[in-house]
Parts: sequence; structure tokens; C-alpha cells
Amino acid sequence: MIPASHHGRFVGPNRLWFMPGTPAHVSDGTLVVAADHISVRWAHEGVPHEGELALRGPGAACRGDFTDTFHAVNPLVLHGHTQGSAVTLYCTYPAGDGSPDWGWRIVLDWYDPDHFSFRMFNVLPEGLEALAVELRGARAG
Repeated sequence: MIPASHHGRFVGPNRLWFMPGTPAHVSDGTLVVAADHISVRWAHEGVPHEGELALRGPGAACRGDFTDTFHAVNPLVLHGHTQGSAVTLYCTYPAGDGSPDWGWRIVLDWYDPDHFSFRMFNVLPEGLEALAVELRGARAG
């Protein structure tokens, strides 16, 4: 699904937002990209975290299984598609307080030959989106 031109290791700042309009928590980030798998590493307040996104299926109707040690200890199953040099995946998750489910969107982007972008968005029940995580890595070695 992800072209061989973008397989490898990418490093750059990881930005994490808990609330829109607040300063990002920034740490060093690493993405390891393969055709159907992405590993991500970053830290929050000095504590290292890691995650994995496994991709399956055809680009027009693909699936992503995401887990990490911070956002998604219980796996998230997302569905989406490729369009050009990007994969967009989406799922919902319970808010936990009886209110409507929230959404979670992951966007992978490899439009730039020397970079790979991994972004995650919270989607409020009303449809508004807020960038939660952004790691834009440059090719490393």
C-alpha cells in the first residue's frame, strides 16, 4: 500500500495537542515505514511511547489496526482509502460518559519524496476536527 520509495526510517518532531489552541507537547519522533506497517516512537513528559499501525486490504477500501502505549492501549480498528500519496483512516470510539461517540482519523502522507507524515485527529460528535498528533519525519540514513 505504501510505495517502496517511502519504506525506511524517518525522524522529526512529534507534536501532541490535548486541546485545540494550546501549545503542543513536542518530543523527538521516529517512524519506521514498510508497505503495510508503520511503527511510531515518541515521548511525553520524558516517558517513551510507541505504537503500530498495520494496514490491510486494497487501497480503495483498506483497514488499519492501530495500537500504542498512550492513545490506544485497546486496539482501534479504522477503515479508509488511499488517494494519491495519502491514506486516510477513520473510526469511532465511546466517549465513556454516555455522550455520543467521538471519531479518530489517521492520515498518512508521502507526497514529498524525502518526508513521511503521520497525523491523528480527534473528531467531535458534531463533525469538527482537532489535530491531536503530528509527526512529519525526514528520511534518516
